[in-house]
Amino acid sequence: MTTHLLSRVARTRFASRLNPAAAACLLNSSRAQHQRVTSIRFQSTDAAAAAPEQYDVVIVGGGIAGSALACALASGKASSTQKIALIEAFDLSNHIKWSPRPDQYSNRVSSLTPKSVAFLKRIGVWAEMDPSRIAALEGMQVWDGVSGARITFDATNVTGTQSSFLHQVFSGPNPAVYESNEHQDTINSTDKESSPLAWMAENLHVQYGLQKQVLTHQERGIKLDIFEKTKVQGITANDSDSTEAAVPAQAGSMADWPVIELDNGKKLQARLLVGADGVNSPVRSFAKIESLGWDYQQFGLVATLKVDHMTSTASGHGKGVAWQRFLPTGPIAMLPLNDGLASLVWSTTPKIAQDLKKLPPHDFCALVNAAFSASPAELEYLCKNIGPDGKPLVDFQQEIEWRASVQDMESPRTGVFGRSTTDAKPPKVVDVQENTRAPFPLRLRNSNSYVEDRVALVGDAAHAVHPLAGQGLNQGLADVECLARVIEQGLLSGSDIGNIHSLTPYSSERFLPNLAMLGTVDKLSKLYNTDFSPVVWARSLGLTAVDNMGPVKTEIMKFAMGLEDVSPTKRL
Repeated sequence: MTTHLLSRVARTRFASRLNPAAAACLLNSSRAQHQRVTSIRFQSTDAAAAAPEQYDVVIVGGGIAGSALACALASGKASSTQKIALIEAFDLSNHIKWSPRPDQYSNRVSSLTPKSVAFLKRIGVWAEMDPSRIAALEGMQVWDGVSGARITFDATNVTGTQSSFLHQVFSGPNPAVYESNEHQDTINSTDKESSPLAWMAENLHVQYGLQKQVLTHQERGIKLDIFEKTKVQGITANDSDSTEAAVPAQAGSMADWPVIELDNGKKLQARLLVGADGVNSPVRSFAKIESLGWDYQQFGLVATLKVDHMTSTASGHGKGVAWQRFLPTGPIAMLPLNDGLASLVWSTTPKIAQDLKKLPPHDFCALVNAAFSASPAELEYLCKNIGPDGKPLVDFQQEIEWRASVQDMESPRTGVFGRSTTDAKPPKVVDVQENTRAPFPLRLRNSNSYVEDRVALVGDAAHAVHPLAGQGLNQGLADVECLARVIEQGLLSGSDIGNIHSLTPYSSERFLPNLAMLGTVDKLSKLYNTDFSPVVWARSLGLTAVDNMGPVKTEIMKFAMGLEDVSPTKRL
């Protein structure tokens, strides 16, 4: 039945919108409008055939992007008066109950830029989070695993609030926003002292803060309904029968509002339907928005590591420093957490990723250490000596120590492009937290458009990026901030927030920056996934040159941090 309704919608609503001559084919609802009911946290229904309940905004997907949008709307002056629904297939109450051990961290960790943190502060989420579980990223060491060419980033080199030139190129002038002074104070703090490049936080931790803030909004009377453990069964353009009179939708009518059918039998009708439902977004499919891209022949492996900072040769024993080495099979990165822990993201071939998951902990740690120091040929030899059962066929520790001793004897004092072989080294990995190793496929996706009439996409529903730059979550939060602002401005001007003309500013503002980030990360991935000598020479020369060009490096850091002009002349 759902498939039939979706195909009928595809032949009517969207065809009609694109072809005015076919507008007469639109179906007009003859049912009476139903009075809105009082908002409560969890909704249910006993009448499967009940008429849809109207909402101003329905958000499908209760992940970080969807929950952040709900909080942002509940924080707005005008949008907080709207009726909002958030639909999530899983149990969101688990996030509220999140109470981890101090020495245990989940394996999904994200780097939050100053811009993302400022947004979370403005919507009240940052205050709900535990500062002891948030690590400041003060520096980065990135190097070529083939040539040894290296670039370093230091937060102390980025001060002030001057907008990044790259941000101005890709994002255009900073639009007027409806933010509190707290956001301005957060960014302006960099006038007097440097800000960290980013903050490292577990995804579960961010979700905890979001759900705590959702409850706060509900307690103060915001009409925000949460449908948890509820799946979307189908989405249709309207709930009318094909035999009803067909006339164009009139201004103020609900004939073109999407109807969302839930697996509990309840139906919701949305002035604006937001897809925050991931890469395989049903909302995007309903809107007939095409998503282009490809799957990389790589998997990412995440894990939580225990490290010995005293073994690092970096300043301050490498605390607060992220380490990333580009290997022909993919980059490996170790991101700082508190309490002597670190988060691993290793992009490699699908086979190696599965082998790494099965390795005994001691051998896994040895291989991770080798990945940050051994030559690609030596690392390839070790990976080929992992048996089908996940156990090494050779003594990893002995092999690594012997090869390291030979390398120390044979290496000259300076490496390729004049780099010193005494470059800072990361801390040694001494253990891996149990049950944190998990592989996942890597892909690139970008939707042709982020909006359609009555529909908007945010986060992974709109785009997906390779994790080597750690910008996926920041892109999603930037989407949410922009869409919430566009909705707020639409309400203040009296516009229909679901109309495509009201939504176009969101798509216009976010499409190019996302496309630029996706393209840059994709090209970096392909550039470093080879050991072909001419390519290695060219990329190493470029990396070394950029490392020696302070202003260029500063611009790159500002763009990655999301720094932009927040002067009063740019604000409402």
